[in-house]
Amino acid sequence: MRSLCAVLLFAGLSSALHISAPMSKAKMEEVYGQVTWDKNVKTDYCSQCVEVEVSSTGGASQYQENRLGRYTVAGALWENMVPFFEATNGQLLSPGPYSNPVIYTVMWIVSETLGGFNAGLQNKFHVDGINCPWEFEDGWEYEHQFQWTIDPTLS
Repeated sequence: MRSLCAVLLFAGLSSALHISAPMSKAKMEEVYGQVTWDKNVKTDYCSQCVEVEVSSTGGASQYQENRLGRYTVAGALWENMVPFFEATNGQLLSPGPYSNPVIYTVMWIVSETLGGFNAGLQNKFHVDGINCPWEFEDGWEYEHQFQWTIDPTLS
């Protein structure tokens, strides 16, 4: 049975980056190095949950509704160090494009591309270390009209 972890989620980058096109798998591997696309992969970090749920009754539910829902493990980045999660609608919960496990910095985002520059949810407040997205109880934001806003109901 898959475990279900509550997750506060917000992901993304600066508003100027929202116009980037989605990356192909080849481009993602060029940018991130080794990407394991096997959904059964075991990782060194965040392996206690294979499914997470993103929910909100606040602004994220109004402006980023397509990014809410259940996400299951879809693979891992950086030689099986950090997993990424995928929803049935194609949204991804993953480390953001400026994350780097070598210097222990991971910012979680929700986007339609792995490490996407066009994220709609982010947590830029808890980036020190390799933390799992369900470990944060605050700091999650949603994007609306190129502005990031904290949603305390996002979980």
